[in-house]
Amino acid sequence: MKACIFCQQIKLEQILSETEYFKVVFDINPVQMGHLLIISKKHAMDMRELLDEELFDLIKLEQQLMSKIYDIFDVDGVTIAQNNGSIMDKGTHCHVHVIPRYKNDEFWDNQKVVPHENDLLKLKVALSLK
Repeated sequence: MKACIFCQQIKLEQILSETEYFKVVFDINPVQMGHLLIISKKHAMDMRELLDEELFDLIKLEQQLMSKIYDIFDVDGVTIAQNNGSIMDKGTHCHVHVIPRYKNDEFWDNQKVVPHENDLLKLKVALSLK
């Protein structure tokens, strides 16, 4: 098994900011200038493995990073995208992308997703408030 780059290859000088549970670095393959990664300090493969205090820390950190991006850049918005599970790049663990956005930046134009049939009624029932 390939070693986790987030656990073993992030150098101290790459860390832009950190909290008790997370570190923030620039994405090495940015979608947009200023694209950040929030990386769990714990080797969690899925957000569902995070404790409540870690989840709270994550959402507060996302909010703080968004505010900094809005303050520093002339952005129209920020996209938050989270990767979990076996769909992630090999050698990584649970992380969040924080991406500065601009009108007409064509962010979604290159999405080519193979649709999968799913039982939407089953999901709707599962999400229903009782």
